[in-house]
Amino acid sequence: MKRIVLIIAAFYLSFSLYAQQNQTLYFMSVPQANITNPALYGPCKLTISGLLIPVSGQLMPPLYLNYNNNGFSYKQFIHHGNGLMSDSLIFDFPNLIDKMRRVNYLSFETHIPWINVSYIWRNWYFSFGVNERINAMLSLPKDLVVLAWEGNGKSLLGQDAFLNFLGANINWHREYAIGAATSINSKWTVGARAKLLFGKANLWFKNNQLTWNTNKDDFSYTFDADMEVHSSQPFFDITKFQYDDVNDSLMFEMDTLINMDNVDFNTIKKQVIFNAKNKGVALDLGAKYIFNNKITLYGSLLDVGFIRYKQNADGLKAKGNFYFDGWDIQPYFQKDDSVIKAHADAFRDSVIKLFDPTLINKTYNYWLPSRLYLGGTYQLTEKYNVGALFRGEFYLKRIHAALTLSGNAKFTKWLSTSVSYTVQNNSFTNVGLGFAMKFGFYQWYMVSDNVMGFIWPQSSRNFNLRMGLNMIFGCKKKENSTMLNTNFVQ
Repeated sequence: MKRIVLIIAAFYLSFSLYAQQNQTLYFMSVPQANITNPALYGPCKLTISGLLIPVSGQLMPPLYLNYNNNGFSYKQFIHHGNGLMSDSLIFDFPNLIDKMRRVNYLSFETHIPWINVSYIWRNWYFSFGVNERINAMLSLPKDLVVLAWEGNGKSLLGQDAFLNFLGANINWHREYAIGAATSINSKWTVGARAKLLFGKANLWFKNNQLTWNTNKDDFSYTFDADMEVHSSQPFFDITKFQYDDVNDSLMFEMDTLINMDNVDFNTIKKQVIFNAKNKGVALDLGAKYIFNNKITLYGSLLDVGFIRYKQNADGLKAKGNFYFDGWDIQPYFQKDDSVIKAHADAFRDSVIKLFDPTLINKTYNYWLPSRLYLGGTYQLTEKYNVGALFRGEFYLKRIHAALTLSGNAKFTKWLSTSVSYTVQNNSFTNVGLGFAMKFGFYQWYMVSDNVMGFIWPQSSRNFNLRMGLNMIFGCKKKENSTMLNTNFVQ
């Protein structure tokens, strides 16, 4: 039963965690394309959007959700049984284990755009935005699931269980962004965006090297660990976590900063909403190059920066080697519960002592996962073009890549669409769709990199959706292609 609980808990986390894509959005005809490349901007003099904008922000609240993983789908884990079990759902762990990769990455991201304003003055494009961002990434080694399901006496017997890269990277922050872009000549348009960051909460596995080996001859265990974890959160603070040699026991103390049974809104406001203790900075860079009247090239580097976490900054380091060749079960036949408890506590404390856990109560720098975009478009006609885009996201010292092909069209001055196909996360069924409709000074947009996720969510490893309503004013009827993103709706 315990292994079932462990597995279910692990995969509940996996389906609760999500990451940034924006593949189809890159060549879309909406001001939000500037998010992916600060050098992209359209022909409208003034653009306003965001949840706090009266009427428009409530008429169509802006939404952004993004989930993906590189290992498995829900259908491979939970599905209908066969025969007498055809009307029941079963947990198919053997099939799941077979489909998993050695290291499985799962990620989630959501944005709350409070307010975003852009303005064109002469040959310059200026923008300002306030956004709430939540990122969560989980790395799950396959061998951990095998251990939980099979135990250590089957396929991993005599083998090293590879538990490296087990970890989480969860961050919640608010950003205040100021951007500018301009065309420096008939070929080049460049842009940059500086962001002031305020961290709200963070959990970061800086290092995690874990190995478990079970000897096939005498079934003894060898466990090696070298890990470092940091966290900053507004509700509690760990003040002590250490082994007491005098009393031969683990000392753990924690201060609770908020009473969850009687939540004080003023405390929430101080600790979370207006918390400015964890400051950071980041930079976005972008460029557009018009190669000729048919080909345009694009490139951008986003979220190059960090947050310095000071509020309740806790960390834990542990490094050691543990060898276990058996357990004296005699105390567990005693009728005295205190004897049993004392024996179990002594074993726990001896293990902890070997790994020498050390509490780190100091500030730390959390670096944002940076992203690189490289792409280009080919103009087929005045209304149609095709594009190709590469995205690389840097996480755990690796580049997680995606490749997108797209077709983009401006049918009329009020309607534009994009269709895309993306290969990412070992998934080849990602068909994206986006459209933007203009009526009066409103522009409604909706875009997804994988519409199949809406149709067959049980088979999808990727899902994302972005939608909202823009207020746009002073749009030019003719675009200057040397200055503007030619995909934008006029």
